[in-house]
Amino acid sequence: MADVDAVTLLTELVRINDVLNWSQDRVETLTDAADRIRRFVGAKLAPIFLLDRTGTRLELVTDDAQRRVLQEGFGTMPAVQHLRSPWINAEEWPVSAADHLDHESWAILPDDFKAWFGTSGIVVSIHADGRHLGAVLLAFDGDFHLDDDVRAFLAVAGRILGNALYRWQSSEREQELGALQERRRLGEELHVDLAQQTAALGLQVEAVRLDVETGSDLLDADVATLQASVDSLQKSLRHQMLGLRADAALGSGRLVDAVREHLDTFRSQLELQAHFVCRDRAVVDQVPVTVSAQLLRVLQESLSNCHLHAAATAVTVRLFAASTRVRMEIQDNGIGFDPASVPDSRLGLCIMRERMAQVGGTLAITSMPAGGTLVAAEAPLNPAGRTVGGPGVSVLERI
Repeated sequence: MADVDAVTLLTELVRINDVLNWSQDRVETLTDAADRIRRFVGAKLAPIFLLDRTGTRLELVTDDAQRRVLQEGFGTMPAVQHLRSPWINAEEWPVSAADHLDHESWAILPDDFKAWFGTSGIVVSIHADGRHLGAVLLAFDGDFHLDDDVRAFLAVAGRILGNALYRWQSSEREQELGALQERRRLGEELHVDLAQQTAALGLQVEAVRLDVETGSDLLDADVATLQASVDSLQKSLRHQMLGLRADAALGSGRLVDAVREHLDTFRSQLELQAHFVCRDRAVVDQVPVTVSAQLLRVLQESLSNCHLHAAATAVTVRLFAASTRVRMEIQDNGIGFDPASVPDSRLGLCIMRERMAQVGGTLAITSMPAGGTLVAAEAPLNPAGRTVGGPGVSVLERI
């Protein structure tokens, strides 16, 4: 590699950082960043190997061309052979194989690994926050001298890759934790709701049985009441199933996608016109899952009210986001109501307000008889007490 000045090295590091910040596909992003490093130093190969959740395997992340060169045997590698001195060091400096050909750590490496890595290969550690996450393995045609400038360049590049990877892993972990918390809350609500409704059904069945035994004139009326309760339970279960599907979408995707999928399902199953407006998707998709989950639940409850109580034929959902807050509006064309005259418990308003309060948000209801209803939920983008966990899933799921 020809001598390069500090400005050129810094410029290339900025480009690597930009690739990691702006691409949407995380696997492709890592591969592109590694390819920039490969081309800059003149390597022939630059596969990435990331440590799995158990810390015992290194999993390959690369493009199809390099995967064919490495062949199937290198889809994973045992960590014990590679996560050892001198390849991994406390300072996380890049290490050249040429400097350690007489070391035991070189001798124990498999011959088929040495065949493509070569005696001049370089291990570029990927690390962040004191954690070793993996490495870029640079392989060259012929000899390569790792001088101080290139060593420093590769060390910074490894840290840039590590910071991006750690950020993605933390975000995915936060989504996982948020989804688990929401699932627990859903279970509690299902238990209470279904217990109440099935208890009521039991009483009504007993009333019908007594009517039959005594020949009561109330039999027809009690059967009608029982049928109405069964219909109500079916509607409730349908809405709960919609909620479960939306939870799955939220746990594996973004808020905008979850809202759109929920509205599509609601529209097709309940024959209600549903319109969605979101002009700030780039910002909205950064909403923490703890906030997204509560907004989605408010949406579910509001749509349920549109169908069960408001006799609405159309609803519009709007999502707005600024630098510090996110706002969701659900507006229907139903019969409306006087908020002061209807108990919160009847329309789930108390639950919706509690949900928003959990993330430092607010809920406002605007409605009037024959005038439709507007539900507005608003919350900060970074609520107090937000928890971010460390990596806890497999490598490819984490990124």
